[in-house]
Amino acid sequence: MNRDIKTKGIIIKKVNFRETSIILDVLTPDLSVISVMAKGIRNKKSKNTGLIELLNELELVLYKNPNSDWYFYRSSHLINAHLFNIEHTTSILMQAPVEVIRQIIVPLDDSFAIYELLETYLNYIKTIKKNEITIFWRFLLKLSKIIGIEFSTNYCIECEQQKLFHAYFPQKHGFICNDCFHPVNDEQVFKLNIDAADLISKLNSIGNYINDISISKSSIKQINRIFLIHLSEHFHKKIYLKSIELL
Repeated sequence: MNRDIKTKGIIIKKVNFRETSIILDVLTPDLSVISVMAKGIRNKKSKNTGLIELLNELELVLYKNPNSDWYFYRSSHLINAHLFNIEHTTSILMQAPVEVIRQIIVPLDDSFAIYELLETYLNYIKTIKKNEITIFWRFLLKLSKIIGIEFSTNYCIECEQQKLFHAYFPQKHGFICNDCFHPVNDEQVFKLNIDAADLISKLNSIGNYINDISISKSSIKQINRIFLIHLSEHFHKKIYLKSIELL
């Protein structure tokens, strides 16, 4: 019986194994995130060495071990080398969503939508020349919606009105406005500066503002932290974003 499986995937992690092999984590649209053993691929005579790079998108032929969760690499065809000839900042922001995906559980039912989201993001982020970090935040918003942990960036979680946010309320998984904030909640919320609050309210349609806004480092830190808190609360573990610390 032929157990070869054909799929496509984006390499989200690669680790050298022994002298000539590589272990890959691959996000696929139909199998979720899978572990792939590429035996002998680092051998100088291997024709596939250059194909196995981080964020390469490949058409894959794999062999599935019937007695384990492992897949074994047969062959591949390059669809897109996303990191090829990419400048430093864009490279970091291309790796940031992959860092998040590696830390969460990707449900099989959501794998197609998450794959398409990442694929679209990787192609789009290359075209952005200013305030690229906002596109990453929009990616996180869309990812949260796909996996069922969406939170509104337009309305106050208390009064459900479209007002300027005062703080993020982790226990209620949303933002509260100035009118709904009470000092008694001071230790339970993460306060926002005015610029960060304004940015958050614009994230869903950030393409309309991306070339006209100015973003401070303090606002970047605040918004990054809010997304990490949101993800960490839902997955009951601390989510890290070491990649964007390099920006």
